Amino acid sequence: MARYYYLFLCFIFYSFLGWIIEVLYHIYKDKRFINRGFLYGPICPIYGFSAIILIITLENIKHPLVIFIIGSIVASIIEYITGYLLELFFNTKWWDYSNEKFNIKGYICLKFSIYWGLFSLIFIKLIHPNVSSFVTILNQKYGEILYNILFIIFLIDALLTLNSLLELKSIFIELQEILNEIKSVIDKRNEIIKLETNLEYKIESLIYLKNRVLNRLSFKQRMLIKSYPRLKSIKFNNELQQIIQHVKDKLQ
Repeated sequence: MARYYYLFLCFIFYSFLGWIIEVLYHIYKDKRFINRGFLYGPICPIYGFSAIILIITLENIKHPLVIFIIGSIVASIIEYITGYLLELFFNTKWWDYSNEKFNIKGYICLKFSIYWGLFSLIFIKLIHPNVSSFVTILNQKYGEILYNILFIIFLIDALLTLNSLLELKSIFIELQEILNEIKSVIDKRNEIIKLETNLEYKIESLIYLKNRVLNRLSFKQRMLIKSYPRLKSIKFNNELQQIIQHVKDKLQ
């Protein structure tokens, strides 16, 4: 169990260190504090998981170039899988390298893969040997106690974060339904407005044509209508009434 406790303590330490790196990077880049922690606590688990995998795969490798290549590949694979799973299960993209050159679906890119390789080299050659000595001492004295305390805190934090993400997903779904309904209503309204506009134009055109036809009534025809104001037609009664009204309007 000593090895397991050791790796877990390394995981917590490097997750916290990763959080510090992310915060400092964005303070430099964005000139403001941004809490980049995925969980509630000040840790970035992806750094912890990456560190553990790098420790397991690289701690016995001595050649710097091999460390750089394997480190960049391993870290990029972890970053890709993590980004893919987060988007798959929670429909959210927590980082996006789409604007970077040589990226793969925005999850990873060449620039950050090189950064990961350089970091892996620095990590194995400079950082981890010192951290390992410190963690080993802690593990020998308080390994089981620290593991129990930190594991419970980490588990509670992870469960709370998971619940928060599930609630966020439900909000996304509910909001999506509402926005789709709003869009549908707006589209229907626009169709009605367009139809009303077309109908108004059509009515105006028909009224214009009707008046043109009525204006073709000759003087004799108007006098005939005027002489027989009660004239009726079985087949064209509605049209006859329009003509009678037109003649009356002209006389006024």
